[in-house]
Amino acid sequence: MSGGGLAEVSTSTLERLLDGLERGRLNAPLSRSALVAFGIREQLDALVAALGGHASAACRSILACVLAERERFERPAPELVWTGPESERATARDTAVVLRALFEGARERVVLAGYSFANAESVLRPLHEAMQAHGVEASFFVDVTQPERREPDPEAYGRRSLAAFMEESWPFGNPHPKLYCDRRALVPGPPWASLHAKCVAVDGRRAFVSSANFTTRGQDRNIETGVLLEDPLFASQLERQWLSLVSAGLVLRG
Repeated sequence: MSGGGLAEVSTSTLERLLDGLERGRLNAPLSRSALVAFGIREQLDALVAALGGHASAACRSILACVLAERERFERPAPELVWTGPESERATARDTAVVLRALFEGARERVVLAGYSFANAESVLRPLHEAMQAHGVEASFFVDVTQPERREPDPEAYGRRSLAAFMEESWPFGNPHPKLYCDRRALVPGPPWASLHAKCVAVDGRRAFVSSANFTTRGQDRNIETGVLLEDPLFASQLERQWLSLVSAGLVLRG
């Protein structure tokens, strides 16, 4: 009995499926529509390919085996990342050092989301150097200030805003990151929408989620906390979450 094809499906999703089958809230054979109705919308092809042809008991057995196998392997422990004053006994890693190492170690792609990039040249320079040296592709999801009044062409306003971001925060020239913003932020008035996340996924293998903006203050002076995970399962999930906004047309590309 094999769980092949489930490697990219998160543990939480598999646990939720197993619970649903055991409680009778989800019935086999599993189909895309049944999974969506159950509230699962990611990795549908992999789930149906691995489980769709089986009865409920077999699905439960496959899921239980996959989850048991995952428990056998220790996932790397998350590391605490910190900006600010520390006691002599502190063991947290430094935000600026961690971010620089992530950028310098990138070899394929970087997906980054951030709210503020004031004075970001020194923060982003290692990423530009990795893009030059290794052909790394970078995608940035950034916050755009909502217009004070309705624009005749909201998308044109969004592109101007993203062009201004590139001019202010990316003074290095080619290669450039792909820039995206939330389409909802291009319309004035409530309900206001801000892109307030601060996170990085590198090569689908490493992920960094932090309270720190991509600014010199956020990296060096404020008190900020974050977590670094050397976890391909989580990193690829974080990456897909952002890139799915592109495929769904929910963000505007500059």
